[in-house]
Amino acid sequence: MKLSEQWLRSWADPPVGSADLADRLTLAGLEVKSLRPVAEDFKGVVVARVEAVNPHPRADRLRLCKVFDGQQHWPIVTAAPNAAKGLVTALARVGAVIPGGRVKARPLRGETSQGLLCGADELGLAAEAEEGLLVLPADAPPGTDLRDYMGLEDQVLELDLTPNRGDCLSVRGLAREVATLYGLAPQPLDCPELPFVSGPAPGVRLLSPQDCPCYFSRVVRGLKMDIHTPLWLRERLRRSGLRSLHPVVDITNYVMLELGQPLHAFDLNAIGGDIQVRRGRAGEQMVLLDGREVEVEGALIIADDKVPLALAGIMGGATSAVHSSSRDIFLESAFFTPRALAGQARRHGLQTDAAHRFERGVDWRLGAEALERATALLLECCGGQPGPLHRVRSLKHLPAASRIVLERAHLERSLGQSVADAEVTTIFAGLGMHPQVLKKGWRVSCPSHRHDIHDPIDLVEEVARIRGYQQLASQPCTATVDFSGT
Repeated sequence: MKLSEQWLRSWADPPVGSADLADRLTLAGLEVKSLRPVAEDFKGVVVARVEAVNPHPRADRLRLCKVFDGQQHWPIVTAAPNAAKGLVTALARVGAVIPGGRVKARPLRGETSQGLLCGADELGLAAEAEEGLLVLPADAPPGTDLRDYMGLEDQVLELDLTPNRGDCLSVRGLAREVATLYGLAPQPLDCPELPFVSGPAPGVRLLSPQDCPCYFSRVVRGLKMDIHTPLWLRERLRRSGLRSLHPVVDITNYVMLELGQPLHAFDLNAIGGDIQVRRGRAGEQMVLLDGREVEVEGALIIADDKVPLALAGIMGGATSAVHSSSRDIFLESAFFTPRALAGQARRHGLQTDAAHRFERGVDWRLGAEALERATALLLECCGGQPGPLHRVRSLKHLPAASRIVLERAHLERSLGQSVADAEVTTIFAGLGMHPQVLKKGWRVSCPSHRHDIHDPIDLVEEVARIRGYQQLASQPCTATVDFSGT
């Protein structure tokens, strides 16, 4: 998992440097595999606005631009296909240093270019070569240093998490750990309840409730799809290793990274009848978003009254995909059990971010909040009118909340040392376990985001790793050997 350190610190910001934070996470069992800058080193690149574009008199593929950097206009020659009047982009002025070297004034077919208009890949802001210039928001102030404007003094944390820590496959989940490690209060998510417009929406039937005990959905109509995803959101996706596609997909991916809940959006007009969550039937096939055709017999699927629409929790289908001409969508936020999805992605030769999370266990209480968060971002970016949030649940199939008692004597015996009661209580509270102090120890409620807490020894491990394994005292091994029978 990759994420921006700035994004993590917007939730929990301990008073330590990047390297110290990475070390502390690793010592807590959340291995930080690498820590690297979010962009290559460059300087002298500023925000600029293209104010005029004219054909080059001696080269069909080149154009002459007049570019304003906040103080003066510069003649720039470019071959970028998206150079247009009014475009706000990145200008490397003469003397700037970019990954390709120092920028100089240079003649291009008889016209001198006093600088270079830059694409994202030329600045190390894209993993692959991209056509065209970097597109910045129209209100970005010309002359502002690009590193400052885009917040590029940032690091990417790459974590190598063990399979039992699916709760940390999100910014909020990792922030919960950071806050507990440093005694902080993580920032809450500000997501007010949204006003909705009543209207027709597909019904939902859970035909396999043991595999999907709760399903949340909402229709959003009248979206504007002819817009760019906001730069701040594109950048957070990029720093997490995801490519920006279009606003709806970007927003569902963003909420998955932020909260840990995968979501999926269907083109509402491609849904025929009610939504069914069921197992695939003999002979059923579907074409996935990546173009491959798969057999879905026995797999958990999302279907309408006629055909399969998606491999549940893995990948959507091509026939119901949201595209540039979609205006009305059906948003899904569900809890699919790890058992239902175990091995399903690999069976079809797939490995998706959604499947990675569902196989490890997603917080089953998270669906409605994630759907509200995604809706709020959609309205902010694309407009539209949301319908009511629909909840369908099979209460008898929901995971049971377990309560575990940890005796103080058990903790001391396992750690080889005593730990102050107040410290243990604080650790459990920070991890969302709602501890109740008993005469002999603690009773905790296993939170819905932790699928790996089952026994008292699991609680001992939580105390040990949050305090730091390096804090445990060394104890000599002793044993008694009976030689009387030899």
